[in-house]
Amino acid sequence: MKAEGYVSIRSGSVHLTADRVDFWPAEGRVVAEGNVVYQQGDQKIVAARLEADLNTGTGRFLNAYGMAGRDLYFYGDVIEKISEDTYVIEGGAFTSCSQPTPRWHFTAGKATVRRDHHVALHHALLRVKSLPVFYVPYLYYPISDKDRSTGFLLPQIGNSSLKGFIINQAFFWAINRSMDATFTFERFSEIGNGGSVQYRYVESPGSRGEIDTFFIKNTVENSQEYTINAFMNQRLPGNFKAIARVDFFSSFTFQQQFQENYNRATRRSKRASGTISGSFNQYSIRILFDRNDTSFGERVAVRKVLPSARISSRPSEIFGSPILFSFQSEAASLARTTRGELFAYNRFDVLPTVSYPFTGLSFLTARLSLSGRYTHYTSALSGGELEDVGIDRKYFETRMDMRGPTFAKIFNSDKSGYAAAYKHIIEPQVVWSYRSRVDNFDLIPKFDGQDYVPGTNQVALSIVNRLLAKRMVNGQEQQTATEMLTWTLSQRYFFNINASLYDRQFSTPYFSEDGVPSSRSPITSRVNYRPSRNLTASWNLDYDINFNAIRSSSTAATYGGRWGSVRGLWTRRNIPNRDVKRSNFRLGTALNVARGTQVNFDTSYDVTQRELTNIRAGVVYNIQCCGFMVEFNRFNFRGFREENIFRFGITLANLGSFGTSLGGSGRVY
Repeated sequence: MKAEGYVSIRSGSVHLTADRVDFWPAEGRVVAEGNVVYQQGDQKIVAARLEADLNTGTGRFLNAYGMAGRDLYFYGDVIEKISEDTYVIEGGAFTSCSQPTPRWHFTAGKATVRRDHHVALHHALLRVKSLPVFYVPYLYYPISDKDRSTGFLLPQIGNSSLKGFIINQAFFWAINRSMDATFTFERFSEIGNGGSVQYRYVESPGSRGEIDTFFIKNTVENSQEYTINAFMNQRLPGNFKAIARVDFFSSFTFQQQFQENYNRATRRSKRASGTISGSFNQYSIRILFDRNDTSFGERVAVRKVLPSARISSRPSEIFGSPILFSFQSEAASLARTTRGELFAYNRFDVLPTVSYPFTGLSFLTARLSLSGRYTHYTSALSGGELEDVGIDRKYFETRMDMRGPTFAKIFNSDKSGYAAAYKHIIEPQVVWSYRSRVDNFDLIPKFDGQDYVPGTNQVALSIVNRLLAKRMVNGQEQQTATEMLTWTLSQRYFFNINASLYDRQFSTPYFSEDGVPSSRSPITSRVNYRPSRNLTASWNLDYDINFNAIRSSSTAATYGGRWGSVRGLWTRRNIPNRDVKRSNFRLGTALNVARGTQVNFDTSYDVTQRELTNIRAGVVYNIQCCGFMVEFNRFNFRGFREENIFRFGITLANLGSFGTSLGGSGRVY
């Protein structure tokens, strides 16, 4: 049987159209030529010629092209349909670009396509336009729309002036719908081999976690190093939950020399902690495991909580009266380094509190509280070292917290500018506290803020200014006011002058010019400015009135929009009596300079040393179905790290990234 014109044949799930068709119904054999279109389910192939057996579902396409899955296009000189859902392509190419002339494609001497399952390429060569970029002897690409697929990812490459040529190959394991893992082998030509493992799971909206590890055997230093970063939030029976956070590594030297993220490379601490907490009625319980190592140059201070159990209650009325009662209690096993040695001891603590809130005045709030505290330590300090001699601490504390009177004034505008009205609020705050003398304070082992509690008689004064605005957006007055500016000024005065040595707000004590402790703390100023979602700024200042000098200052700002974003941070620290001065400046930008083109730039400058400690610059260029990335990262840590890192990458739509991405700066290499 022969037919010409627009010929259409249907057989089961197969629909065939062509200009000319020779058909043998008894044998189910067909030969079609001219604008041949073969459709089977969501599979579509267009060819110049087709020779097929409709009974067996096999055939041969010449000069054909089609789709494998929803997003992958292919074409080939010869396509053999060897079964109901499998094709073998010779002299073919594959791409996710839908343009007539694709911007990138993989060519392959031979390829196998299994419909709704995978594409396997033999001797695959990636070409961008006509430029060959990357060769791989075998490439497996899943095309199933139902589930994630297990397989190898595209390799990533880079170059470092210290580590040499960098290449890694990752394998992705789709364990099930709610968890997966990635295993990566990494090669550094100058220092050795490394690897990483990443594991992620999502059990429910409230239960999820991930682990990211990296390890390397450094053949130059003859050392083995590692990093572990993990987070877990897990719901438990009985209204309990578990939270774990790990940011740990083998050594601070390794972190500083290998991290490509500047924030992590300059971090002075590593920590691993886990909590189990829950609440019932007005009571709550919390169990904590924690380890925190902090570097002070060549010395590392270690603190461990192994573990602590805390039971506390919310304030509740006593027999229906306005007087409230609450308590905190803790039993903890603690360990910390003292003069280079790790000492362990236990601490038992109970803190009941009775309070009375004054609520009769709308413009003034006050709360009076009385607390008593008892703490038992199984060890005591003697000559700077711990001895296995128990010691008790007892004290009571009374506190008055008063806020107000509050003053406010509303300023109306003509609704043609930023806001229809402004409201200025001034709120003074006064906190007075008296704590009885703590006997044997110098013998108490100091672990955290609970132990640095001497007897005191002090008052804290603050003035809070708030500026609220009823914004005009697209000519409409917003119903909710925006707190666009907050400015807080505060200072403390100590009637017991020695208590100022343990002021928790400052990391170092403050003295007068003659070298004795000062009864007056530095004046602190905190300004936060956020007039819109696109702009945020803050300015923090500590002014030492004893030396009439700025003790510390920091300014940060972020401004963004469709054009990109700019962020900056300047910090300055000055301790007059210790001649300590440090100043740093950081700047970062992400600019959308043209459609599909973004320029990224980050830098950190040590103002004190007049050195550029880090600079990172990159360009991202995205066009339809692919993108290109180039990144340069330089570290200049005086004495132990001067490194230039160059990375480049290509992103292929619906396939993955070859090379690396700018977002990878947080990765350890």
